[in-house]
Amino acid sequence: MNPPESFMVNVCFPLPVDGPYTYEVPIQLRNEVCFGRRVLAPFGKKIRAGFIVGLNPEGHIDGALKEILEIPQEPQCFDQPWWNFIKWVSNYYMSPTGLVLKTAIPVGFERRSEPWVKFTPEGKAWLGDLSLPEGGPVELKLSKHDSISRRRLVSIIGKKQLDAVIRLGLVTIEEHVARIRPEKSEDFRVLEDFDAEIERGLALKLTPDQDRACAVIGESILNGGFAPHLLFGVTGSGKTEVYLKNIQETLKQGKRALMLVPEIALTPQSARRIVSRFGHNMSLFHSGITNAQKIAEWRRIMRGDTKVVVATRSGIFTPIPDLGLIIVDEEHDSSYKQDEGCPYNARDLALARGKLQGICVVLGSATPSFETFVNATNGKLKRIDLPTRHHGGDLPFVQLVNLKEDDQGRNASKCFLTQPLLEAVKVSLRKGSQTVLFLNRRGFDTFAQCRECGHIFRCPNCDVSLIHHKSAGDLRCHLCGFSQAAPPLCPKCSSSKLYFAGVGSQKVQDELTKLFPEATIERFDRDSTRKKNELIEILTRFRNREIDILVGTQMIVKGHDFPGISLVGILFGDASLNFPDFRAAEKTFQLLTQVAGRTGRDTEPGLVILQTFDTEHEVIRLAAKHAYEEFFQMESELRRELCYPPYGHLILVKAQGTNENRVQDKALKIAREARSLKSEVPNVMILGPAPCPRSKMVGKFRWRIILKSPDRSAVRKMAGMLIDQGLLREPGVRITLDIDPIDLM
Repeated sequence: MNPPESFMVNVCFPLPVDGPYTYEVPIQLRNEVCFGRRVLAPFGKKIRAGFIVGLNPEGHIDGALKEILEIPQEPQCFDQPWWNFIKWVSNYYMSPTGLVLKTAIPVGFERRSEPWVKFTPEGKAWLGDLSLPEGGPVELKLSKHDSISRRRLVSIIGKKQLDAVIRLGLVTIEEHVARIRPEKSEDFRVLEDFDAEIERGLALKLTPDQDRACAVIGESILNGGFAPHLLFGVTGSGKTEVYLKNIQETLKQGKRALMLVPEIALTPQSARRIVSRFGHNMSLFHSGITNAQKIAEWRRIMRGDTKVVVATRSGIFTPIPDLGLIIVDEEHDSSYKQDEGCPYNARDLALARGKLQGICVVLGSATPSFETFVNATNGKLKRIDLPTRHHGGDLPFVQLVNLKEDDQGRNASKCFLTQPLLEAVKVSLRKGSQTVLFLNRRGFDTFAQCRECGHIFRCPNCDVSLIHHKSAGDLRCHLCGFSQAAPPLCPKCSSSKLYFAGVGSQKVQDELTKLFPEATIERFDRDSTRKKNELIEILTRFRNREIDILVGTQMIVKGHDFPGISLVGILFGDASLNFPDFRAAEKTFQLLTQVAGRTGRDTEPGLVILQTFDTEHEVIRLAAKHAYEEFFQMESELRRELCYPPYGHLILVKAQGTNENRVQDKALKIAREARSLKSEVPNVMILGPAPCPRSKMVGKFRWRIILKSPDRSAVRKMAGMLIDQGLLREPGVRITLDIDPIDLM
C-alpha cells in the first residue's frame, strides 16, 4: 500500500513557548510515528528534541512545512491521558504548554544542536600551517567529517581568527545535535541507601481508628473514580501505616500507586518502610538521583515495570499507567510548591490529576493547610480523623518559657539556653533518653557588624546580611551561596571592633558541648549533611541511640519517628511569627506542632520546652495545646475579613532583573494598566507595585504586584487581560505569574 502524499504531526518542544507546531513526516520515518515519542526537528536556527502530541492534525496549513529529521529508536515517553493532564496544567497556571512540558520531564530528555565548523580541503591546509601566538603548531582533532565544535575552535584560535577564515571560505558552519544513544540498563542504586535490617513485609497492628480509615479509603479504591480524602491525624497517629495498607489494596485491584513526600532524602525512615513492604515493585523519584537515573526510572514507570512510585513534588508528572491511588503525605508542606519554571503546587495537581483520570486521592497531615481543611469542611474532601497516637499515649506536654524573664543577667548571646531547658536536658541524659533541639537558623552567628562605623556585612547579590560560619571561618549567604573569609578588620573603617551576633545551629552545638562534655551531640542541617550519605549516617546513629542530643533546623521535623526522644526544645518559637506574610501564623503553628510531635512516640510521655518572647500570643498558646481546629477558627476570621486564601484568590505578578530602574518601571506600568482594566473586573484588588520583601536575590532586583479577589474567575480574567495585551513581556526583565502563590517574599 502506498503511503499518503502528506503525513503531518504536531510536536511540542520543552521550551517556554506555546505550541504545538506542525511538521511533515518524511516517508522513511512514517512507520516510526507514535504518540508521545521523541523526535528531532528544526526549530528556529537550531535542531531540537520535541515530542509528538498529535497525528495528522486537521486544518489548513499555509506554506511549506519543515520536516522531522529523526525519530530515535526508543519507546514513547508518555501517553494521551498524561498529555491531557499537561494541557490542563498549562491552562490553569496560565503558562505556555512548552514550559509546562519542560517542567514535567527529566532534564536528560532535552536536546539542542550546537554549531560545528567544517573545514574545506583548503581550510585543512591552512590549519596545518597555523601557529599558536606563543609558537608551536595548533593541534586539533577533527571528526571523521573534518569538523569540530565551534566552541572548542574559538577557545583555541579565538573568535576574530575564526571570523576571518569564514570570510575566506575556508570553513562552513553547520548545526549538529548530539546523537541520542540507545539507553543502557543501568544499576539503580537508590534503594541500596536504606538499611536492610528492617523486617521484610512487617506490618503494624492497626488501631480501631486506623481500621476505619483503611475501610473508608479502601471502599473508594474498590469503587473506582475520583474520590478525594483528608486523613487528619495527630502526630504519631500512624498515617504511614494507613497509606501502606491502602497501597496494598490498590495493587490487589490491579492498579498502581503514587506516594508524594516532601523530600525523600529527609524521610529515610518512611522510605525504608515502603521499600520493606514493596521491594523491587517500587521506584524512588527525586532530586537526589542523576538525570540518567531519572530517565531510566521514567522509562521503567512508563513500561509498567513498577507498582509503586515514591517521589517528591516532580513525581506528580511521572507517567504511571493504570494509576489507582495518589497519596500526598504532609500535604501542608511548602516544599510541594515549585517556584521556578511553571510555578505549580503538587498537592493541588494531585487532586487535578485524580479528577481528570478518575483516581482516589488521599491528603494526609496533622496540621492541614487552610485550603485543604476548608475543602474538607465544605464536603469537597472526605475527612477521616486519627485523633489518638498509635501507641495510645498522650500528646506531649508543652511547657512555655518566657525568654524575656529567664536571662537573669546572663550573657545575652547565651540566653537561648534557658534554665528550664538545661534542667530538662540533664534529666533526659540521666534517664538515657534522647533530646532534639530545634532552631531554624544555620551557621554560628546570624550577622556581623562593625562597632566603630556600624557597617553590616551584607551579600553583594542579595538583600540579606551574611551568616558567620565559625568552623569554616567565613561569611556566607544562604540564598545565593556567596561566601568570603571572615575579615579581621572592617572593610570601611579598618577597625578591629567587629561584633558577631545572633544564634545559629552551630553556636547551639558549640555551647551544649561545653555544658555537657559527656554527651554525644550532633548537628542536623544543610551544612552538616552536604556530603553523600552524611544524612543517612546521622539518622542511623540517632536511631541506634549513639547520639544523645541532636540540634537541627526544619529538616528535623519531616517524617522522623524515633521512640527514644523524650525531650524537644524549641529555642525561638516565635521567630517566624512576624514575617511579612499573611500565612506567617499558619506556618508557625504547623512548624511548632510538627516539631513537638517528634517526642513521646513510645510509652514514655514526651516533654516540649517551647521558648518564646511572648507566651501569651494566641498562636503560641494554641500550638502548646495542640489545638489545630481552635487555631483554624481564630485565624479564619482574619483571613475571611481580609479576603485572603482560602476565602480569596491570589495571583502574584513578579518582575525581576539586573537593572533596578527597568524592573521598577515595568512593575509600575503593569500595575497602572491593571488599574485601568478594573472597570471590566471591578471586584479585583490590586496591591502594589512594591519591592518584594526580599528585594534583591541572586543579583536580581525584584518587584511584585498582587491581584486579589473573592472570585477566582475574576482574578484569572484580570491576569489573562494582562497577558493578551503583552504586558508580561519586557526585554531584560523576567515577568512571572504565580497562581495561588505560597511564598510572597
